[in-house]
Amino acid sequence: MSLSSPILIIGDPYAGKNNVLGIKKKFPQFKWITKSLDTDGLNSIRAEVGTFSFDDSEKAFILQELPDRKQVREFVIDLVSSKISTYFIVWDSENHIKIDPKTKSMGKDWKDFLDRFKDIHGSKIINNDAPFTEKDNNSVVNFIADRFAYYGKQIDFREARLLINIVGFDRGLLDSDIQKMSLICPEVVTSDFILDNAFPSSKEAVIYKLGNIIDTGNYEDSLNMMEKFLSSGVNENKIADVLIKKARWQLIIASLWKEGMHWDDIPSKIMEMGKFPSSIWHNEEMDIPHKKRESEILNTPEGMYRHVTVAMGIPKRYIKSRDEKKNKKLSETIPQYFMASQVVDFVRNIADVNPSVSNAEIKGKLMNRAIKVYQFLQNKLFDIREGQNPVQDLQEMIRVMTNRDLTAF
Repeated sequence: MSLSSPILIIGDPYAGKNNVLGIKKKFPQFKWITKSLDTDGLNSIRAEVGTFSFDDSEKAFILQELPDRKQVREFVIDLVSSKISTYFIVWDSENHIKIDPKTKSMGKDWKDFLDRFKDIHGSKIINNDAPFTEKDNNSVVNFIADRFAYYGKQIDFREARLLINIVGFDRGLLDSDIQKMSLICPEVVTSDFILDNAFPSSKEAVIYKLGNIIDTGNYEDSLNMMEKFLSSGVNENKIADVLIKKARWQLIIASLWKEGMHWDDIPSKIMEMGKFPSSIWHNEEMDIPHKKRESEILNTPEGMYRHVTVAMGIPKRYIKSRDEKKNKKLSETIPQYFMASQVVDFVRNIADVNPSVSNAEIKGKLMNRAIKVYQFLQNKLFDIREGQNPVQDLQEMIRVMTNRDLTAF
């Protein structure tokens, strides 16, 4: 089997990376040399191409980081169309060769470059298409379904969306993950399988996987998952942030139940919130009379801020006021309904597993636990950011979060 040359790889950078790795793996007999067309200097690249290997092995060049400069484009065409007995892969790793979303067409300079590259004898162009973005939800879901179908597996829309939330929109990472999962997954891919096996390449993965274990209330399993993330390079602050958000949703759930909302209605309610505080709290009334019911007070961002800082007793430094946040984008959400149900079930279970607490006291006790857990985690977050003993701080955060004994608070 011979290697085509020159090869131009364009489109999704992650898929392009997989192309490069695949070619290198298929042709290990070559001496592979990677050069940056942006920073290595064109003369030094030409000089390297013109020299022989000490061991007489054939050279193969990966020319990446192709910049949007006429001089470089001319250099590439001249180099790869020469009669030098060398193999070339030109990889647009920065994704400059693409369709402009405004004009719906490719720039003239890049179009001319592609046309000239195609005219080179023996050339090959690998087009991985444009990278997926959040606007391409349906396209990404279809891509995932098609890739699983290629391996004889089936995945439904809900599970495909879950995979996107964990792995992200990178085509190459998705393709790689699907290929690996297809070796061991059931005929119909389930949410549980994805949660257990999808590669944690996004922040949501930490939320799903660690949060999923936290909601079981199992301290040892939660510690093991935390240590797994730490060993894979996840920052302590990110894990602490995930725990804080989990505690904040527990606080909201406890508050809604204390105000009389039925457990079955809470998941939909917190899914509507979207952000904290979100538009569901918004109300045009700026003045909040003291005699208003608590549920009405919670209908304004000002009322929510006052409620959690005054009525609940959470220090103001933990939650910024509306004025402090009005120019900042708020984006804390629960992206999947089953996740909302899972958090609600955890809080509900706390109420169910404390038979020593009377029905008259249970709502107040549950609310008190939620407040204290949230305060404790916030204090630990400050300790983690100081960096004295972050792993121990995380262990203590998890210990408190998984403690469902209301008499301990």
